[in-house]
Amino acid sequence: MADKVVGKRLLLKSGFWYVASMFLTKGMVFITMPIFTRLMTKAQYGDFSVFCSWQSVLIIFCSLEIHGTLNLARFDYSEEEYKSYITSSLCLSTLIAGVLFGLYLAFPHMFDKLFLMKKEYMYVMFAYLFTVPAIYMFQTKQRVEYKYKVSSTISLGASILAPIIALVMVLLMKDSDPLFGRIIGQHVLYIALGVAFYIYFLHCSRTIRVSYWKYAIRLGLPLVFSYIGSRVLLTADTIILKHMCTPENVSNVSVTHSTSQIILLLVQTINMAWAPWLYDMLKTRRHKDVKKFYRVYLWAVVLATFAALAIGPEIIHILGGQKYKDAIYLLPPNILCGIFTVLTATFVNIETYNKKPRYAAILTGGVAALNVVLDILGVYLFGYMAVCYATVLCLLLLCVLHYRVTLKMEIKEILSAKTFAAVLIAAIMLIPTALLLYQNTVVRYSVIAVCFLVVVAIAIYKREEIKHLIKKVRKKK
Repeated sequence: MADKVVGKRLLLKSGFWYVASMFLTKGMVFITMPIFTRLMTKAQYGDFSVFCSWQSVLIIFCSLEIHGTLNLARFDYSEEEYKSYITSSLCLSTLIAGVLFGLYLAFPHMFDKLFLMKKEYMYVMFAYLFTVPAIYMFQTKQRVEYKYKVSSTISLGASILAPIIALVMVLLMKDSDPLFGRIIGQHVLYIALGVAFYIYFLHCSRTIRVSYWKYAIRLGLPLVFSYIGSRVLLTADTIILKHMCTPENVSNVSVTHSTSQIILLLVQTINMAWAPWLYDMLKTRRHKDVKKFYRVYLWAVVLATFAALAIGPEIIHILGGQKYKDAIYLLPPNILCGIFTVLTATFVNIETYNKKPRYAAILTGGVAALNVVLDILGVYLFGYMAVCYATVLCLLLLCVLHYRVTLKMEIKEILSAKTFAAVLIAAIMLIPTALLLYQNTVVRYSVIAVCFLVVVAIAIYKREEIKHLIKKVRKKK
């Protein structure tokens, strides 16, 4: 289906709009977060984070991450077959969600003890699981085809309306169940959009083939274990703390998780935008182009992480208020996860391109299991804050293991061992640096000022090169 090489200009244009729309989309979370942390108790805010943690894990299982296979399916199928592949995949995800919902109805007490949530919350979650894979499929299809206008408009519109609906529902249910109001308000719009896209794909093709299921499962199932492992690494903290600690402990970790989404959003959106281009570059053996971009990208993420850490106390105060002041010391390990995520995502992309996604499944699953064990031991031995540092150790281990695996593939031509080691060392050193800066506000502000002046000086010194680069990007081929 796809046999042309996409130019850098189209990559930058589509990637820019996709990243911009995603930042505006997720930016609404940070704009409204201070409102919800003040309208809801710490226990209610923590429970909402636990709900989202379970949801993020279950959606991976129900969707089978089949939308992630579209990058390869576009090369392997004709246009009509591609449409049928999407419809068949959606029906498969619906079947899986239906089986899971049936198990929940058959064994409600067992699941209630596991999730620790009311039944009405679970019904909303299952409605989300049934419908949202269609949104994922549409967004991914638009992205691999380098189309961004419709996708960006829908993402931005939903991001503005969903928090508004949630806020209205919380206020209406403030005296009864504001948590349920937040859950309904945040998800009802996405459920409606999922239904609409499901109908759209059925209109494009109503052909369902089991052979496509086999293709999707063969490529998607390893990604399921990989992504579930990744979600466990990033969200197991709140679930474990829900069972072992106080609601206040859960809410402290939840606030820092939400704050760390600034960096995670950056790396995840950029990875989604450039993954199709990466596949095109690998297909045409243009590794040098990838290497130049990736090196700059990695160090930009490190600098962005340091900038976020430097103003961490102010971010926590704005988003959570004075009652979340203890969460400041959980911020460095949480935000640091973004750097490791950027590395791991690239390794997984290369493994998937080589049709060896089993490595991601095995490595991520194993490290995720280790993370759960370390979380439990850490809480018993050192207290609830240990879960964040256990996650950092596990993500570091995962990066090293993935790098070892991809040495047999193209990683040497994309990321040198020297750059890889330098980025890891710089990332680890950000934790003690940030914790030291938090001890003295004057010193921290001085460091921020110096860094700002250095960036301005470099921009002025390199202004001609920057102008040349901008002209080169804007120049039409």
